[in-house]
Amino acid sequence: MLNENLSPVVHAWNWDLVRVPVRRIEDHYIVYVADGYHRRYDEDTLPDELKTKMAMILASPHSKVLPDRKLQKITLYTNNESEELDEIGWQASETFFCMVLTRSTLALMRGESDG
Repeated sequence: MLNENLSPVVHAWNWDLVRVPVRRIEDHYIVYVADGYHRRYDEDTLPDELKTKMAMILASPHSKVLPDRKLQKITLYTNNESEELDEIGWQASETFFCMVLTRSTLALMRGESDG
């Protein structure tokens, strides 16, 4: 099972993008914005960019979703869905998603200034 000590990872081929772990549990989201640091959101406070990407991910056809207990880090950060999701994100397991965000969006979520 995947431990929850997660952090963003640079995109495989576009270095301006970052793959960010997100866990959706019932009505809230845990976004792992830095090593050892996460932000918690609900449906109302989740940033619009993440809401849009989550809707796109959930609307796309999925292969069989892994149970959380079988998820490993390499699987979380790897897009095993369609190529169209490479710069959007994908569902990695029952509750874990990998969102692809710009570095500036991630910096703002960390509370850093952009630039």
